[in-house]
Amino acid sequence: MSEKVIKLGVVGLGRGTAIARELFTIPGTRLVAACDHNPEILEKGYKELSELSGYDIIKLSDYDELLKCDIDAVIVATEAVYHVPVVKKAMEAGKHVLSEIPSVNSVEEARILKECCNAHPELIYMAAENCCFWAFIETWKKMHEQGLFGDISYAEAEYLHALDPEEFAPDNYPPGHWRTINPAVKYLTHELGPLLYIMNDKCVSVSGMEADTVYNPYFPDIKSTGVALIKTEKGAVIRILVSFGAYTSYDHNFRICGTKGAIETGRLEVVDDAYSYANLQSIPGTFSKKIEIPVNSAYAGESKEGHGGADHKMVAEFVRCLKTGEKPVLDVDFAINMSLPGVLAHESAVNGGTAIEIPRF
Repeated sequence: MSEKVIKLGVVGLGRGTAIARELFTIPGTRLVAACDHNPEILEKGYKELSELSGYDIIKLSDYDELLKCDIDAVIVATEAVYHVPVVKKAMEAGKHVLSEIPSVNSVEEARILKECCNAHPELIYMAAENCCFWAFIETWKKMHEQGLFGDISYAEAEYLHALDPEEFAPDNYPPGHWRTINPAVKYLTHELGPLLYIMNDKCVSVSGMEADTVYNPYFPDIKSTGVALIKTEKGAVIRILVSFGAYTSYDHNFRICGTKGAIETGRLEVVDDAYSYANLQSIPGTFSKKIEIPVNSAYAGESKEGHGGADHKMVAEFVRCLKTGEKPVLDVDFAINMSLPGVLAHESAVNGGTAIEIPRF
């Protein structure tokens, strides 16, 4: 008997095109339909996906029509501010969901998303936090599970991703693009998600501060640099810096400090090429001299495309969960716990940095 083919649709063909094209290298899947309300983005994404697939894909501008298609799941990659209402519609239509981040944009959205998933326990919801699938993140997670770091007391990560200011021009972005709406610190899941994934921990409170400097001349009121300071359930402290307003192009820097070891990414190269460096109690002589851990974002022998291969690993994990019925690690609770700290860090910053308790649902 042949294996059941998982049929999927994608909504949002900016980021969504890059995610959906990973399906063409995953056995037992078929992309049925592609949707976007922006005609130019729809045409561009549809053309790329059709050429890669080699078969006819349904092209739609109406999301309700996508949900009427014969599909099992939806890849939600719309503008950042619309994820929850689009996810809710998909699940109410009986579709599994892989949702881009940030998973939620407010406490109320977190409540709505949790209630929606509770109302549909037969459906799988997974957050599309691709950075959890980087090779070095998987390596650090295994090292922590082996006890090499001991109890983690502190972790930090930085997302630096500025552009030439002229590239911020409104004409370069569709309405609702995250760079034109959200303060930078709300976009911290690329750092916080992997740290929580490694630490197997949850956030309990957060305080935030944001810089008043202006880097983006087109959206001067949007805070382009912010820091979140988080306390976790296990008693660790996490610091996250997100800056789209510093003169540095692109990088992700990570560090973990534990009672038996510490590890960090090198900073001479961007994360795609940077190895890790560690001090480990289990290896004599490394207390005062770091050792190189030769792994970066990409998996050995695999392409660096798709964020170092992380996009492929992420989509493959979603498909595996659909086929087995297993609950993904990046489920709704994980999604909320890595997204709300950014929302509340901004609220804290507006109120002078006062710590805010992170609600549980």
